[in-house]
Amino acid sequence: MSIIKSLFAKCAGFSGGIISGNSEFPQFLILGLEKSGKTTLLYRLKIGSGWQDIKTDMERMRQPNEDGKVEDPGYHYEELNRFFSVGVWEVPGTEAMRHLWKLFYHSIKIHCVIFVVDGGESEDRIDVAKRHLHVLMNEAELRNSCFCVIINQRLDDKLNPVYDEKEDVLKYKLGLHELHPSIDWRTKHFIMNILELKGESDKEWAQVMMFAKEILSSGKGFGLKL
Repeated sequence: MSIIKSLFAKCAGFSGGIISGNSEFPQFLILGLEKSGKTTLLYRLKIGSGWQDIKTDMERMRQPNEDGKVEDPGYHYEELNRFFSVGVWEVPGTEAMRHLWKLFYHSIKIHCVIFVVDGGESEDRIDVAKRHLHVLMNEAELRNSCFCVIINQRLDDKLNPVYDEKEDVLKYKLGLHELHPSIDWRTKHFIMNILELKGESDKEWAQVMMFAKEILSSGKGFGLKL
């Protein structure tokens, strides 16, 4: 836990206090189950499609090397600046790490949660994702936060989309069609192939940021000047 707290201080430039006021630096938190596409999302936005082997490289970096050390700890922080400046945290979604998610939004004021779901996810894991998503939506620390649910439209081995966008069943299986009004106004889901994003300027991502800007600027929430 002390390691993660020191990471907060190093990456965000403060030591755990809550920043307040309408000139604050927005913080985004990328969450979701493991292997849903969270790390790929962050680095497709940060460096575009230049890192072509990101999936295989990340898998290798998360395996212990000859010295028993792991190159990639699994959690990351980057800053994005294309539409408005934000700090973006990405946290592993393994069962063990899900218990630590709250440490992040208890220690830092999180303005927007990006929740990633694999479009080809199994029914059991969809239920797990739904449960965690709804817990987050009802957390006191996130009561004003924007929620952007990203359905990762990846391709299967035959290069066919794994998700039927017309039926859009995850909207219903995740319970996004029946949210309480206090949550519904600040929540929206998006369907995109994360691996094909070409940086922050990608038109698919632009829709996410425009929605986030609208919600974060609203007087019903944080009322930020972005």
